[in-house]
Amino acid sequence: MTQKAINLENIAKMAQTCFQNNPTIVLGSGSSMPHGLPSMGDLSAYLKANITTDGEAETDAWLLVKAALTNGDHLEAALEGKNLPMSLLSKIVSLTWKCVNEKDFELYCNLTSDPAAYPLGTLLAGLFKSSNAVVNVVTTNYDRVVEFACNSAGLLFQTGFAPGYLQKWESTGGVSFQRGGKEARVVKIWKVHGSLDWFRTSDDRTIGLPVFTLPENGNVPLIVTPGLNKYEKTYEDPFRTTINGADDALKRASAFLSVGFGFRDQHIHPKIIERCREKNVPIVVLARTLTDEAKSFLKAKAGTNYLGIERHDAGSRVYGPSCPDGEIIGEQDLWSLHGFNKLVI
Repeated sequence: MTQKAINLENIAKMAQTCFQNNPTIVLGSGSSMPHGLPSMGDLSAYLKANITTDGEAETDAWLLVKAALTNGDHLEAALEGKNLPMSLLSKIVSLTWKCVNEKDFELYCNLTSDPAAYPLGTLLAGLFKSSNAVVNVVTTNYDRVVEFACNSAGLLFQTGFAPGYLQKWESTGGVSFQRGGKEARVVKIWKVHGSLDWFRTSDDRTIGLPVFTLPENGNVPLIVTPGLNKYEKTYEDPFRTTINGADDALKRASAFLSVGFGFRDQHIHPKIIERCREKNVPIVVLARTLTDEAKSFLKAKAGTNYLGIERHDAGSRVYGPSCPDGEIIGEQDLWSLHGFNKLVI
């Protein structure tokens, strides 16, 4: 892409190259925010308003976190490296679950009335109008937006759990679907930080419960919140198997489509860097506002086959190999998944 060639036609060609290579889709919290799900800033505010501490250890530890948030650290940085009491961590997990679940439930209630509200569903359905048998989605989000998007488009998906109201953990490949006697096409969703409907029972079993109210019978949410225990938890299933599956999807990717992902997660972005450096695979990075880490990745580590787009008051700011600092074009909405779909479907 030359300086002169930064126009809608060439942006569309790059987007279509990514789409035609069946990209592994990487989703961060920014991909769920258009659906009303909370940002990391919203979650920080919710925790600050709702955490109540008990005892000196909890109070002292939470004061350090609140001070970091007040000084401008994002939630991940505020929690990182702090030795929080297990009782306080438990409160953070429960309140995080409730904060995300509140908006997730609203989405679920509107699923039948507005199934067209999921551009991700439109994109996934478009990717299956080909010989693609599997589309991989790697997400750090706890919410069920990907699952709702699949439902909105009539697509089957796998998360590692058997279907039903009391879902058994089946690991990767444990569950398969058939249609008309043939292996069905499926969206494999790798939820590397857990999900609102994953729980650990009091007798240490991993189960899936499609609920919208936090169970009070000893079932603990299996979500990995930011902070020190994030890496401790991921040595255990279902996280270990899920991360291994996500790693495989990232390592084998023929292209990447990143939506609302901040490039701050040590589970994911090193694999993307490795693939882009070794194979120079096409990558498109979409975000309302690209993080400094995302811009740094595009500029120095994405190879020579990349496209980054973020919102700008005058339209969209586009990043490419010939314009690593970004060029503004007048087209609105290119940074969103809806805008991307208009380029490729």
